[in-house]
Amino acid sequence: MRHFDAWVIRDPYSIWHYYPTQTSSNWTNTVRDLIISRQICSPTSSSSPSPPINPYTPHTNPQSQSPLSRLPPEIRSMIWSYVFPPSTLHIVTIKNKLRHLRCTSPSNPQTELTHHRHCCPTTPARWRVYDGRVPGHSDRLLYPHTHEQLPDLVSDGNVSLLRTCRAIYAETADLVYRNSTIDVDDLYTFIAFSEAISLRARNAIRRLTVQWMPVWEPLAGLDHKGSIYAHTHSDALWTSFWARVAQLEGLRELNLSVDLGRFTGTVTGGGAVVVAGQKLPLVLKERWLVPLLDVRGLTAFELAVTARCDEAAKGVIESGLVRDAAVLRDQLRAVMCSGVGVTLADVEGLEVDFELELGMKEASKERNGPWMIEA
Repeated sequence: MRHFDAWVIRDPYSIWHYYPTQTSSNWTNTVRDLIISRQICSPTSSSSPSPPINPYTPHTNPQSQSPLSRLPPEIRSMIWSYVFPPSTLHIVTIKNKLRHLRCTSPSNPQTELTHHRHCCPTTPARWRVYDGRVPGHSDRLLYPHTHEQLPDLVSDGNVSLLRTCRAIYAETADLVYRNSTIDVDDLYTFIAFSEAISLRARNAIRRLTVQWMPVWEPLAGLDHKGSIYAHTHSDALWTSFWARVAQLEGLRELNLSVDLGRFTGTVTGGGAVVVAGQKLPLVLKERWLVPLLDVRGLTAFELAVTARCDEAAKGVIESGLVRDAAVLRDQLRAVMCSGVGVTLADVEGLEVDFELELGMKEASKERNGPWMIEA
């Protein structure tokens, strides 16, 4: 069983290659169900974790003799600001454990959004076939964070100071989350992370960057439990993720990067250009955007939509993609940066009949085919 677990953690899908005699449908379905239900190959996540020790309650030792307690709060605040400076924390999952990597590059939201964690190339999750661009990724693993050097680079450092004593924890724990930009690119990893920290810590999060690579369009009738992607891309996971984001009471800045993957264009004999790739409608009335509309109270929202195109595809889709992304960004910004109690009908300049459009719209089969555009 230990041998089984070791292979599953390393590569949950190649296990069938190493056990060729266990290739019956029952065997594959059992392993797939274990992965989808998060019993293996996922960070521990429980809706009712054991209650942690509350460092904010009175205790027998007030630690009044500590040299730090003799300093004014303003001086202590300056000390903590040097210990926990503003930074970006890439949240990752390594062998079922949540870890983080403190970004070594200067914070630049625009660069981070358009380059998908190129600042720390060991951290990106990979959902598609490996194409050789990132050294260290040597195969076609689908489990999110699998770079061979990542376990040696994860951060600990200054966060260990929080374990020194209750007084320091109570005074500094929120700073780790308040001063950091939390960067995630695996939806379930963030859900597990949000459950692993206290409610007070969650509400201290001010800045969140989401790097997302759609495998299929959420909430469009494309969900498929039997897919190898079902444990990382599903309608339930998509809605649960944005429900967690909407619950972050202290969230003020949200950056969303959508990487559509690769597009290729082919010129037909009639002069038309057929563009093939992962299509995602960038229109606010689409179902996949509905869960985002519950997020309110932001002061800043940025959206980046990226794609890798050959010359034929670039000439066809670039201008439209840039235009649609800009319009969608402004519309989402109008909603997300509105007050908590504001309804969609109250958002100025937003003219979308959501009740009609979302209630009657069905997934279109044509959306899954190639684009035919006259050159």
